[in-house]
Amino acid sequence: MKALLKISLVTLLVLTLTSCAKDFAYIIGIDADAPISFTLHGSRYDWRGEMFKSDAGIFTHNNHPEIIIDDECGFKLDLYRVLTTESGKAATLYFYLENLHSELEVGKVYSLTLLGKGRACVDFQEYGKTETLPSGTTVTDILTYCYRAIDGYIVFNSIEVYGGDCLISGEFEFTGMSKEGDQLELRNGKFKDCRVSVSNENLSSN
Repeated sequence: MKALLKISLVTLLVLTLTSCAKDFAYIIGIDADAPISFTLHGSRYDWRGEMFKSDAGIFTHNNHPEIIIDDECGFKLDLYRVLTTESGKAATLYFYLENLHSELEVGKVYSLTLLGKGRACVDFQEYGKTETLPSGTTVTDILTYCYRAIDGYIVFNSIEVYGGDCLISGEFEFTGMSKEGDQLELRNGKFKDCRVSVSNENLSSN
């Protein structure tokens, strides 16, 4: 009987934690159970459909994705996440959309380029040269390679108000190009229940 009671309590605890996972984002600083992923093709890294993914993102008051709702009905959205592969490679994915004339809409396909500028990018970091200082300590450069979108789209399949924030889900794809002209393709991009902070601001005055 005690064993059965113990199992029931553990089950109840798991169910409670699962159902309240989104509520703990502010407490633990992690937006848990919010998967985001894409497959990568091409580039000098010679990726051929390698999966990058993350099931959790940082969400604190000082470091979080954000959507700003404009007083005149427009919006500005910043969403970013560090994703990794099974082999340990890492990439940082960014989206930054802005529209001063209409609300963020579910089901609308948003272009990831506007007036020749990319509204998404993916960054990779590598170690560069290591130098020895006069003191004898060594310093290693960290090089960042940024691939900005030259085409592609993002579409929001759901936008749910939750706890004063929004949980957004959708899909995306784009081709990215580095300053050196190297290209890669992000395909099968998906995100689900990613939390974004919501605030109001007059964007046209910025």
